[in-house]
Amino acid sequence: MMSRRQIALAAFISPLLLSTSASFGADIYPSRPIKIIVPIAAGGANDATARALALDLQKKLGVPVIIDNRPGGNFVIGTGAAASAPPDGYTLGWALSAALSLNPLLYDSLPYKPNDVEYIAAISKSYQVIAVPGNAKANTLKEWIAEVKKSDGPAAIGVSSFGGTVHLMAEDLGDRAGFRVEPVVFRGEAPASVDLAAGQLPAMSGILANLLEYHRVGRVKILAISSESRLPLIPDVPTFIELGYPISAVYWNGVFAPKGTPKSIVARLSEAIREIVETPEFRARLAAIPDVNYINGSSDVMKALVKADQDYYGRIITKRKISLKN
Repeated sequence: MMSRRQIALAAFISPLLLSTSASFGADIYPSRPIKIIVPIAAGGANDATARALALDLQKKLGVPVIIDNRPGGNFVIGTGAAASAPPDGYTLGWALSAALSLNPLLYDSLPYKPNDVEYIAAISKSYQVIAVPGNAKANTLKEWIAEVKKSDGPAAIGVSSFGGTVHLMAEDLGDRAGFRVEPVVFRGEAPASVDLAAGQLPAMSGILANLLEYHRVGRVKILAISSESRLPLIPDVPTFIELGYPISAVYWNGVFAPKGTPKSIVARLSEAIREIVETPEFRARLAAIPDVNYINGSSDVMKALVKADQDYYGRIITKRKISLKN
């Protein structure tokens, strides 16, 4: 049986032991596998980028880094799951511009908000394009817009999601050029690209990576791209800016942690990821994915990207009265 002196001593020492244990646990992070929840299906440029990062991150941190694909709900399911995970650094989220920037503007309620996460690092960006079938009469954006405006109805344009970046870019072009848009929504860009190449879809707004090879072999014609200047990857395609439309939309991705994750863990992950993105090996992996351009941005860069998206797309959403219901 413990004496009063022993009990008092134990009461004094126990908090010190707990404090030391917690500090030690933080110091040895990570000590078990890390999961990155990706809010899209496996396959495609975004998923490939996440897997390329996970491969190098597990080498750098010395623990397995697992990709957990949770698609659905316009990216809400996966992003919400990551944002609401325990803030211990072992569950991270793959940030998509549409999920963090646009969904909060489109939905009345969401299981997360842009301020509900700890931004870790921006990884890469891709550009968006307007394309038509290879056998279309129009060879330029000007010719296509003229054809659209001659018709009685709106322009039917294939998109991968209603309210996504490619849809909103098409709406922006329509607003500036003076035509209405009828979004034809597909379950992903791959089936939309196939229908466009087959001539079953009159036009498409999409990511360059998904249309580049079709363009190179003449099955589709990319009419304009949202980059600020022409890309060496596809030098024959003019920019929207070059053609008189101030459209410079990008689709970016990165990594975030749940709100409340210790600052030391966020800093450790941010440093590790940014070092990885600078390596020739990682850049070579990105180079193998068409039109995936590295950013290597800090948490502040991610916040700036979200703000820029909301400023740009928010105007379109308000002017064209676009909304989504949960």
